[in-house]
Amino acid sequence: MSSASASAEEEGDDDDCCPLCSSELEPYDTEHPTQCPSKHCHFNFCLNCIEQFIQSTSSTQEASDGNAFHVFLHCPNCRSNLGPSIRDTVLLRKVDKYLKIDDDVRLSASELRVKHSLENDADIALAVEEARSRENDFFRDHADDTASFVTQGSIWSLGSMEGYEADLSGVPKSFISRHHSLHDGANDKEGALVNMRPDTTLMNGLEFFMTDSEQRFVTSYLVSGDASKLAAATEMLHYVSALSRQGITPNSKRSNSFYGNTNSMMGSIREVIREGNEARRMEQEGGAGTNSAGVLAEMFVPLAKEKRRNREQMNLELKKQFEYMSKFPLPLRMPKYAELTAHKRGFSLTFRDDTWDGTVLDAFCKISVTKSLLGHVSVTKQHAQSRGIRSIVDVGSSKPNGRGQIDTSRPRVIVASISAEGGQQGIMIGDVVSHINGSQFYGSASDLVQNINCRSDGELLTFAFNADAAVAEALRRRWLLSNPKKK
Repeated sequence: MSSASASAEEEGDDDDCCPLCSSELEPYDTEHPTQCPSKHCHFNFCLNCIEQFIQSTSSTQEASDGNAFHVFLHCPNCRSNLGPSIRDTVLLRKVDKYLKIDDDVRLSASELRVKHSLENDADIALAVEEARSRENDFFRDHADDTASFVTQGSIWSLGSMEGYEADLSGVPKSFISRHHSLHDGANDKEGALVNMRPDTTLMNGLEFFMTDSEQRFVTSYLVSGDASKLAAATEMLHYVSALSRQGITPNSKRSNSFYGNTNSMMGSIREVIREGNEARRMEQEGGAGTNSAGVLAEMFVPLAKEKRRNREQMNLELKKQFEYMSKFPLPLRMPKYAELTAHKRGFSLTFRDDTWDGTVLDAFCKISVTKSLLGHVSVTKQHAQSRGIRSIVDVGSSKPNGRGQIDTSRPRVIVASISAEGGQQGIMIGDVVSHINGSQFYGSASDLVQNINCRSDGELLTFAFNADAAVAEALRRRWLLSNPKKK
């Protein structure tokens, strides 16, 4: 432990919060405080704020008056240059987070892989040794200084949140769903995911809250043609949505948040090492010493032209997306996930028996349930028609311009009415009940009601709607059509 971090412990509870975000510090943060060159500054801040600080220097920022400015890696307190050392601080904190945990049981599977890789990677071990040596030299030169250091948890801390952990390979095997146990999916070939293009049109804007590897993984399940995998992917997206409502975004949760296209924790650590080496090289060559160096003349140029270019680019992207969706339309009945509570006084949904005709075209069918004044309930089905839908249905069909027959007719259950609890989760009348508590549902409406009624009062039930064979096959054919194999 450095003398600076030792003095931090003497301060006690008075300095246990980051001065920037007021979050609690972590042990690895006090072990490796920021190396501010100013002898009487001793300003330290949490790993989360440090990484956001580094990220803010990578591009021009916009001030409230519309002018551009550039952020330098200078101490927020005394304005001394932190560029040559700040990535050493990040590296040592990240490494200590895992290597100083003796009990492997406390680590998740992916965190354990990170720890073992750190212990066996010679290049990283050498970089860490050099970083520790530079840190020791720095604090030995500042041994007479007294300081207090404060930090918070790292954005790289994966915590115990179920299902959202980074894997070394970049393929998130631990990106799992709570109820769907897909042992076959755990053995999926990782290489197939590496070259898979994420289909963000399937994610309802949630791609902004997912890493690239998570997007590829979810896409592979959504377009697999397997109803069980489709239901599992739907549940994954549900929990991504829940995280987004909590404000947990890729830049505060996921492993590849601030360092470009790194798809793993190890990749991010190597990127920190590379950037640190570059910063020190620039310092030695008499440069600015940070990656934030730029042309001063460009730092305060008004952003009117840039804003106009951004608007034009956005309009072009929207036009491309509209054309893409017209050519490759989504099923009308997209899969949904919901959590509903069983109550003795009545359930939030009612159900009705229906029949699937065994076609892919059924995925593009709007199902309506109406009740007359006399109490008669009727079900009507209206198929959407377009050139794009016809192209999707015909992919792989032996009879072009048909309905995409893939099975014989079979019974199913649809939603007949909903209450507020169901409506708030996006359930609609006509949705097909495909899974309950992670298992595919086979049976009649009365079977489903009996299943629900036998539950304890207040028990939480999970449902997947529209994750059926028709929708799964429609999404698979849509993917094949939009991603033709290169000859």
